[in-house]
Amino acid sequence: MSEATVKVDAKGRIVIPSKIRRELDIRNIVKIKVEGGKITLKPIEDPLKSLEKLVVKGTKDVEREIRRLREVAKRELLTRA
Repeated sequence: MSEATVKVDAKGRIVIPSKIRRELDIRNIVKIKVEGGKITLKPIEDPLKSLEKLVVKGTKDVEREIRRLREVAKRELLTRA
């Protein structure tokens, strides 16, 4: 577990030390939760990265389905010939 004492600037901002950012893979979005007198920060994956993963996964599924349909069509042609 990492721990750090950080300063809050005049605008209410804090800097999360780089060691902790790397440890938690914090990029540019965090979820802030206030509960029981404590503030919790949770790293959130960039929505565009999440969407990108879905698109790439979907693309692979589509490519697989196209290959499958081509095989079915090929077999169908062979049985008719």
